[in-house]
This record gives sequence, structure tokens and C-alpha cells, in this order.
Amino acid sequence: MPIRYGKCTNYGLCAKADTRVAQTIGDGADFVCQECKRPLVSVGDSGGSGAGNRMVPIIVIALLLLLVGGGIYYFLMHGKKTTEIAGAPPGTGVMGSVETILRFSGSNTIGAELMPALAEAWLGTKGASNIHRQKGAADETTVVGTANGQLMAVEVKAHGSATAFTDLGVGACDIGMASRKITAAEAAGLLTKLGDLTSNADEKVIGLDGVAIIVNEVNNTDAMSKEEVAQIFSGASTSGQWNVYARDDKSGTYDTFKDRVLGSRPLVSTAKRFEDSRALVTAVAQDRNGIGFVGLPYAVGVKVLAISEKGAIAMVPNPMTVRTEAYPLTRRLYLYVPDSAKPEARDFVRFAISPAGQDTVEKNGFVGQKIEVMTTRQVPTNSPAGYVQMIPQSDRLSVDFRFRTGSSLLDTKAVDDINRVAAAMSSQLGGRGIILVGFADNTGNPTANLALSKERAEAVAQQMRSHGINPVLVTGFGQELPVADNSTEDGRQKNRRVEVWLHK
Repeated sequence: MPIRYGKCTNYGLCAKADTRVAQTIGDGADFVCQECKRPLVSVGDSGGSGAGNRMVPIIVIALLLLLVGGGIYYFLMHGKKTTEIAGAPPGTGVMGSVETILRFSGSNTIGAELMPALAEAWLGTKGASNIHRQKGAADETTVVGTANGQLMAVEVKAHGSATAFTDLGVGACDIGMASRKITAAEAAGLLTKLGDLTSNADEKVIGLDGVAIIVNEVNNTDAMSKEEVAQIFSGASTSGQWNVYARDDKSGTYDTFKDRVLGSRPLVSTAKRFEDSRALVTAVAQDRNGIGFVGLPYAVGVKVLAISEKGAIAMVPNPMTVRTEAYPLTRRLYLYVPDSAKPEARDFVRFAISPAGQDTVEKNGFVGQKIEVMTTRQVPTNSPAGYVQMIPQSDRLSVDFRFRTGSSLLDTKAVDDINRVAAAMSSQLGGRGIILVGFADNTGNPTANLALSKERAEAVAQQMRSHGINPVLVTGFGQELPVADNSTEDGRQKNRRVEVWLHK
């Protein structure tokens, strides 16, 4: 039998169908899509004999496709489709089909539980009722609700952060979920088609998480340095017997761990890999010598270690250390929305970063971005004199402003945090003077770094003034008081910050 060629027509449900590219099917293989396994539509083969006979069914199929093509095209271009679905309540007049209004792809950390919960809450704001989840393939969930007699759905495919950007690129999702920032290469590859995904409009932080290093509950270890963790996970450690458990290569959790901990060192070849965080936690909980890493909400039934960086004390991930991004393995949870996103996608993102959306983030075990007053005023070791004098007279807010790499421009999270602080100052924090304190990393000249820290504090002050808030003090302390390791890029990025304090 000659080689055959076919196209998948499972549009909106199959990435290969959405690319419209013909698939090559070898001799003896089933004539089905290589991804979704649905029968292909023949587009010819490599043989010459019988070509005329095969053209008749092809033409008939083409004509049929033309009759329905307009409708299919419309739904594809608007990210909507109608598919059969179980669960239409009998006798209610609700149609047995569902209109998919939003599609998410990407991070398992976000997509396993948080995104379905956000989708349920969002559908509720749209007046939907009978909202429920339907499980599909592994790590795929559909959230369904009823509005105006019609079933509507939100699809969530959680196969890892890397798939957010591949699916956005082929139009297989409306919003990408990532538990790490888009890389420069990914952003450049999608720039022409989708716009600048690193812009303030397209990149949104919906919450924070701490990558927790976990061991069995009977383990005597309570704390480790990042270097000790790196040695264990790379197989270089000689201290004790460890069985290593790690997320798979598509995982944003693994990307964060690799970037922040392993660096250029490879993961030990004996590590057991998992696509699902819950399965990894179960494995560690059953292994007295087990050690692994997961997002903080999944660290249940295991011991979470305190982690230290060079020159800093060990910290456990908790709401305060994660909210200020002081915990060494804090990470941001991102949504990426193309420039051409439909109104429903933009509306969903606005909901996710709103107070109601942040309530849902926190109910699911992640750290939200609400502005709170921190009760502790412990003076850090080796603090500058001016800083020591300020602390007893002030309360710190639970946010630090950070900047785009190599500039004094606020990053995408900081832009939204400005609005959050402004809202808090006009309500529960009204009447208190705001203090902005800038810091820099230790790269370059200390005098220049002092000036840069004050410049960054002034950049935040200008944004505050545009919201009608006049800070009572804007200052900086240069490269003093690092909160992270200045020998790493991630550490330097964390040290370039502006703290926010309230005068009593």
C-alpha cells in the first residue's frame, strides 16, 4: 500500500487540525490523526494509479465542507464551538450541546484546580447556574454552566507551562497559563502573530506561589541551603540516601526549579518524573528517603523545608514570605492574553486579578495580591542607620515593587500593584502617610547604585501621585539589605526593589 496523506477536521479540539497541515500515514498504519486519533480526510497519496477514482470522494467531501465551512470558520475565529456533551438536565429545555466560550492551555500548577475554580466563579458572575466540572483526558477539565437555556463551557488543558505558548501559537487556546515568565525566545517567536506578550496588557500575574522542597514527614531534616538542594537533585550529594522526585520537562514548576536551583547542572538521571503534582506528593509521602518539589498548595502530608540563600537566613514558604517575594523560591503565576483576544478573555483576566478573583486564588492555597499591613517590624542585621530609625515609626505593606530588567520601568505585576495600593489608601488605609524605600543590587559602583535606588523609588512615587497619593518620604539605600543572593540573576532581580511603608 502506498503512503497516504490526510487532514484532520477535528477543528478547535486538535492542534494538528487547526494547523491545516496534511499528515503522512505510512504503509499499514491506521488512517487516523496522529494526535486525536479521529479518521482523516484523504488529500491524495504518493501513488499515481487510481488517482482519478479517488478524486470523486475528495470532491464530494470538499463540497460538504464548503456548505458548513462558513459556520465552522466563524466559531474557530471567535474561539467558540458547539460540541455534544453529557449532563444536560432532562426536561429543562437546555440544549444537549455546549458553546465553548474560553479555552486555557498550560501550567498544571494553575490548571489542575485553580483555573477550574476561577472559571466556576467567573461563570457565576455571568449569571450561569448549574455550574459543574466534567473531567476529560488526563489533566483536562471542562467547566460547564447554563445561561439563557444554553450550556456554556470553559476548557482547561493543563499539560505544562511550555504548552501555553505552543497552543497560543497555533490558535488552540485563548489564554495561556504559565507558572514561570515567558522566555525571550518564546515572546520573540510569537511577536508577529500575537503581539508583545510581555506588555502590561498581555502579561498578567494572577497570584504567587512558593516552590516547596518537600520530604517525608519522618525525615529529621528541617532546613537546607539552595546549594545543598542542588547537590541532591543533581546527584552530587554524598550526605545520606535520597530518592529524588521531580516534575516533568513541560512543567513550569520544573522550569522554576531548574532556573533557581539547578542552574547548569542536570537533574540526576535516577529521578522519578511526574506530570501531576499530587502524584509526586503521594510518592514522597510514601518514601522515607523521598525528596521532591511542588507548588505550595500541593505540599500536604509531607514536611516543607526552610530554604536559605548565600548570606541570608533560611525561610519557609508562607503567605508573607511569598507575598513580598522574599522566600528564595517564590514564583509568579501568569496568564498570557494575545493582542487580538476576544472580549471574554479580557473580561476573565479582569475578574482573576480583582478582589473576588484573588479570594478564589487564596481559597485554592496560593498567595493572593491583596494589600495588607505586616505586623512584624524586626530590624534586619546590618541595616543602615536611617532604615533602623524608620522601622519603629512605620508599618510595612505586603508588597514590594520590582522593575523590568535593566531599567526603572515597573514590571507588569508592579503596574497592577500600584492600583491595588491606591485603592487600599483610599479605603482601609486612608489618612496614613506612605513611605517609599528603594534598593539596588551590588553590580557596579555603590554610589551609582545609591542614586539608582532613589531613582526607582521616585518612579513609584510618580505613579502614586498620578493616583492622588503624595508620599511623605521617598528615599533609597542603594545596595544595602539584599534579600537574595547577588551572585545570581534572579537574586539581583529581587534585590532591585522598592519597599512600601506606612507612617504611623
